[in-house]
Amino acid sequence: MTYFARHTYKIFPLLILLIFAGCAKTSIDEIPAYVSIDSISISVTSIQGTASQKISDAWIYADNELIGAFELPVQAPVLKSGTVNLSISAGIKLNGINETRVPYPFYAQINKTVELEREKVTDLGQMKFSYASTAKFAWQEQFEFGNLSIDSTARSEANLVRTYLPELGAAFPGEGNKYAGKVVIDSDSLIFECVSHDSFKLPTDGTSVFLELNYKCNNAFTVGLLLNGNLSSPKSVLVVNSSSNWNKIYINLTPTLASNNNVSNFKVFFTAMKKTTDPKAEIILDNIKLLHF
Repeated sequence: MTYFARHTYKIFPLLILLIFAGCAKTSIDEIPAYVSIDSISISVTSIQGTASQKISDAWIYADNELIGAFELPVQAPVLKSGTVNLSISAGIKLNGINETRVPYPFYAQINKTVELEREKVTDLGQMKFSYASTAKFAWQEQFEFGNLSIDSTARSEANLVRTYLPELGAAFPGEGNKYAGKVVIDSDSLIFECVSHDSFKLPTDGTSVFLELNYKCNNAFTVGLLLNGNLSSPKSVLVVNSSSNWNKIYINLTPTLASNNNVSNFKVFFTAMKKTTDPKAEIILDNIKLLHF
C-alpha cells in the first residue's frame, strides 16, 4: 500500500471537518454592536479648581459587565443589542506610567441607557465627566493669589516663586490661569525643597488618596509626604521625570499612607537637585489638588 493510501483515511475526515467549519454560520450573539466616544473632558464647580485633565482611556461597562478599557478616541465592540445600560469611567495613567492604566476614582462614572443594533455604531460623542460628589479636596494651590499655601523650607537653597506666565493661557485655554510656582536651580550642589504650610489628616486605611499636579520642567523632581509634618521624616512617593511641555500627573499616595497608618497627619513636599546638563534646572508647578474620600 502506498504512503498516500495509508494516510488517506486520516486526511479525508480532516477535509470534511474543514469544509463544515468553513460553511458554519456565525452566531447572531457573536455579531457586535459598536459604541464610539470622540473625546472626554471634565466640568468643575467654582470650588474644585481647574478643569485640566489627562484622561487617557474610557473604561466601558455594559449591563455591569466590563467590555474593556480603550484609548481615546474609541470605537468599542459590544456583544449585546437592544436596550443596554452603559457605564463609562475615565481612565488615567497611574503615576504617569503608560503600563498602569486604571479608572480614576475621583471622576464620577457616566451612566447612559442606549439602544444598540448589531453591526451599527452608536455615537456617544463627547463625554463630560465631573468629580464624584463624595470627593474631598483637602488642599488646592493654583498660585493665582499672593498668599501661597506652599513655600520653600529654611534649608532649601533655591526658592519657589510665584511667577506670571503668559504661556498658561495657551496651555490651559479657558482656565484663566496666569500664575504658577517656579524654581530655578543654577548649581549642581544646591538643594530645592518646598512643603505645604498645612498638615492634612488623610485616610490610612487604603482609601484612595491622590495628588493631581500640572508641571513643566527640564529636571526631575520628587514628590513625597512628611510624617506628622516633620521634615526629619520624609517619605518619597514618586520621582516625576522632565517634560518640555505642560503635563498633568495623577500621583497615588494611597500605598504610602497605608504603610504609615500610625501617623496622624501629613504634609506634602517637593524636592530636587540639579541633574540636567542645561545651565539651569527649572521646575514649574501649577494646579495642585490633594483629594481623598
